[in-house]
Amino acid sequence: MTEAENTAQTEWTPLQEAYIRKLYATYQANLYFLRENFPAVFDTLMATQLPAPFEVSPDAGITIFSGKHAGGVRDFTDLGRVLLREFELATDGTRIWVEAGYLENPAEITDYATNPDFFRPVEQVYRGEIVRRFQARCPSPEQRHRRPVFGDHVQPVVIVFGSGFGWHLERLVDEYEIFHLFIVDTDVERLNMSLYFVDYIALHQRFERNGRSFSIALHDDNELLAASVLATIQKHAAPYMVQGAALFFHDYDSERVHDLWERISADMGKLFRGWGFFDDEMLGLRHAVENALARRPVFVGGASVPDDAVAVVVGAGPSLDTLLPVLRAYRDRVVVFSCGTAISALANAGVDPDFHVEIERTAATYRILDTPRTRAVLARTPLLTSAIMCPAVFDLSPNPAMFLKDIDFGSNMLDFDRRLPRVRTNPTCTNGGLDLALQMGFRKVFLFGVDLGFHPDGVHHSRNSIYYNGEAKEGYLAGVVAGTHWMHSNGKPVPGNFCETVLSTDQLTYSRDILQVSIAAHPDAVVYNPNDGARIAWTERIQPEEIHIDATPESRQLSIAAVSRAFMRGVLDDMPGNIANLLAQLDAVIEDLSELFARPITRKADLFVRLADMHTYFFLPRHQESQVFPLVRGSMQHMGRFANDCFSLIKDEAAAIEYGREVFDLLLDFLKAGRENILALHTLASTGKLPDKQEV
Repeated sequence: MTEAENTAQTEWTPLQEAYIRKLYATYQANLYFLRENFPAVFDTLMATQLPAPFEVSPDAGITIFSGKHAGGVRDFTDLGRVLLREFELATDGTRIWVEAGYLENPAEITDYATNPDFFRPVEQVYRGEIVRRFQARCPSPEQRHRRPVFGDHVQPVVIVFGSGFGWHLERLVDEYEIFHLFIVDTDVERLNMSLYFVDYIALHQRFERNGRSFSIALHDDNELLAASVLATIQKHAAPYMVQGAALFFHDYDSERVHDLWERISADMGKLFRGWGFFDDEMLGLRHAVENALARRPVFVGGASVPDDAVAVVVGAGPSLDTLLPVLRAYRDRVVVFSCGTAISALANAGVDPDFHVEIERTAATYRILDTPRTRAVLARTPLLTSAIMCPAVFDLSPNPAMFLKDIDFGSNMLDFDRRLPRVRTNPTCTNGGLDLALQMGFRKVFLFGVDLGFHPDGVHHSRNSIYYNGEAKEGYLAGVVAGTHWMHSNGKPVPGNFCETVLSTDQLTYSRDILQVSIAAHPDAVVYNPNDGARIAWTERIQPEEIHIDATPESRQLSIAAVSRAFMRGVLDDMPGNIANLLAQLDAVIEDLSELFARPITRKADLFVRLADMHTYFFLPRHQESQVFPLVRGSMQHMGRFANDCFSLIKDEAAAIEYGREVFDLLLDFLKAGRENILALHTLASTGKLPDKQEV
């Protein structure tokens, strides 16, 4: 019953009236708290007409209603006790575990260094040493926890599914040391119920202290709610701290909660992707220095294509085979950007692109392009590639040019102040191709072979591409093809463009997500998706036979000229000066972290506090414009993850503390070793020659 309905009752006892008004006062105060701190939750509650979930008798006895259940305060408290005991058991069902096979096989995180393409790799030494010292301190299973343990009643991250009567929320906040508390509700009625019985203002004040976060999420769409939970974790905590996160399931009877948790679990790996790592960034920096010394033309923007111009961004997906006749029919009217291995399919089909786009920095790009048919096409095709590309790739084209990648350390070193445009390229070449076309001003773009998904009974790439056309008979290419087949041997369902679902991989769904960001950034453009692959938001579905293009050969030629004019020489920064600045920034980071790691460590939980402090330091707003942070941040997250996993599994607290101190020393040693490689690249930028390794 509502307060107005209650007011209509004139026979209230003083005790009954006082108790009812207390409950409504708590409810009203909580609404103000939600409006100030969680406005989306507040708006949902305000949009829902909900009766008071209780009745109060004259002697202040209360009956509480929750879904199909009804009971007194004791009943709901006893339920909370049962669920809290289950939570305290720390079973597989209440603790998150993201697989960490490297704990037994360190090669999983160090083998990349056997790739000869990397420039003097150093990180693998320290990754391996973190695990080796863990294995030395607790070699037997008896010395390790089966699941992460952070200390007595210490939990870095707790996710509570369901609020309800809320007794469990009070106990968790008062009895546990929690750093990040996320309350997630799928049922507006249960969250509404909690507003009468939980003082969220006092709860928040008891919980909140420096570096801690408290969050409430509510949504009736589980897909959006799962994404919100992961985004909130990523916003407030180091992503790797999800390892060992504690789960409190209040709504055991809710199928929606089970579905929500399955969605969160399926996407948990997204928290661990896109970090980058130092040795990879150093390879990119070396290539950036060499390409700057070669004075390659750089994308500066400014030039715009005619209004009726049409671009076709070509990927190597299976739908390309169906779309090749359409491409041939309109070839003289459209500007074709081939992307990555799509050029092998076009070469095999006898179709030349107007531009070819590549993004990967390693020499693998050169090896994949180094086939007779592909080389023949590139010999007459302008090449547009990232500024961190292996320099040998530029020699394959008579007209190579480069662009600066978004969120890329090597690109930033060429342009400290971001005077030049950035291109969204991750994680696939088609991302770069589409973003370039949109930035050039194309307002009609077709995606051909950009499937980002495949059918269970079909192929995962174009049959004309190197994955199926027979060119990769042996050697490096054969290994690439075999690896690609294996990668696509297991896919997960995603919404299809013309059917309910297709299969996709993590990389392809990531590519889809970034394509959607690029498209959303250009609302005046129309991007057509005629592929029988994954659904891409913000694109127009169109069947291949429905495609009709009105662009003229003249607009195509004008567009090609406009694209070429958008690249200029002599616009990059002074590289020796920028690298000298970088060295000074790194010295400051080493000094700051030395001070941070020197803070007292008296218990196991302090190790996780130090990692949290390190994570906060790397993401401080004042550091976001400093170039050193994107260089080292990813590697410190990777090694922070390895340290976090190892700390939490060591049973002996004294051993864990001593191990932790050693790990923090290793992190500083890694930064100092990396500094020597930066110094070597400063010499390259200054003299055009790398010093011998022993001189560094």
